[in-house]
Amino acid sequence: MSNSKTRRILIVTDSLGFPRKEPEFVNYEHTYVARLKERFPHFDFIHLGRGGATIAELFDMTWYYQETLCPDIVFIQSGIVDCAPRALTLGENRLLSLLPLARKPVFYVVRKLSRFLRFVRKITYTSPESFSKYVQRFNDAFDNIYWIGILPASDGYEAKLSGVSENIFKFNQILSCHKFISTSKIEVADVMSDFHHPNIAGHEKIFDLLSEVVIRELGSAGKGGAELFSVLN
Repeated sequence: MSNSKTRRILIVTDSLGFPRKEPEFVNYEHTYVARLKERFPHFDFIHLGRGGATIAELFDMTWYYQETLCPDIVFIQSGIVDCAPRALTLGENRLLSLLPLARKPVFYVVRKLSRFLRFVRKITYTSPESFSKYVQRFNDAFDNIYWIGILPASDGYEAKLSGVSENIFKFNQILSCHKFISTSKIEVADVMSDFHHPNIAGHEKIFDLLSEVVIRELGSAGKGGAELFSVLN
């Protein structure tokens, strides 16, 4: 826990914690990160992340804060990048990015055969074993981590990426072995048309879930200063 009077909360996310222009618009003020800062103005929120980052990449990004920051709470939203079915491995994509002459024709073929390749190869950027390892590495690096569950897949998402529902279930099972914030009540109406980014309503629901944890852990509603709540019963 932090020794200073200011409570510090570290938030580590992939793109799901950031504002977006598309496919639907979410400005910064409506993200759950901004809403938390507004709700708890006396707390120091530190948001670190990157769109498209795997859990391993997010872990590497926190290097500067490991052993230099003692946050009272850590929220981590990671997993969909890791578990989504892929046609190519992360290494293959990186190799193609270094070969500009080959990249365009190869990606054209991959797009044409993507459904078949995902079905046959059954590739994810991160294996369940590696995902579990990095979850533990995070837990070893920071105290009091809460893992935000991967948003449930809609029928539309499953139709687009066959197998994503099963993968989300497997990876959420790994997260649920630790301090886990279930997102099972996130509905289709709370997610953008790309099937995995929260829209304004989705950010609001995630904000509510995280607010409950902040209040329970730190015993303050922020703006009211002394207002206490009984949550997560």
